[in-house]
Amino acid sequence: MGEIVFAGMLKVAKSLGIFSKRLARTLAVQFMYQMQMKDVQSVSDAEIDDFITAYAHNDVNTNFFKKIIANLQKDTHLDEMIEDALDEGKTVSNSPPVEICIIKTALTEMIFEKTDIPVIINEYVEIAKDFLDEKVVKFINALLDKISKKVERRCQGQA
Repeated sequence: MGEIVFAGMLKVAKSLGIFSKRLARTLAVQFMYQMQMKDVQSVSDAEIDDFITAYAHNDVNTNFFKKIIANLQKDTHLDEMIEDALDEGKTVSNSPPVEICIIKTALTEMIFEKTDIPVIINEYVEIAKDFLDEKVVKFINALLDKISKKVERRCQGQA
């Protein structure tokens, strides 16, 4: 019985694009990680398409993925926003790359997308669970929450 309910929920999630967007977000984090490991600040459309061809499958919302990547490449002062929220003595440069990629990708979506911020935080916390231990996931959740308050104030100031 539980499997039928789960299969039904998965079908609804797919039809609403929820599953597709989660996969796009996960792929964006992985792409961001690859960029960071290569110490690359921007990439061409051809490189993005090559990455999609190599790593994405049919369920990924590739348009949403491309939008996230395009926004990640914009100059948004992500490092400064993150460092303002970090505890004293911690910096982006001395933080583990996977954590920073998740945080930067989430922050980019907070800034550029119209998705509710609590939804964005929840999505990236779920993605963090796939890569990191529970203690780090809680840290990311708290940090994203702290940063989100500044993003909300910044967006309200622009309205």
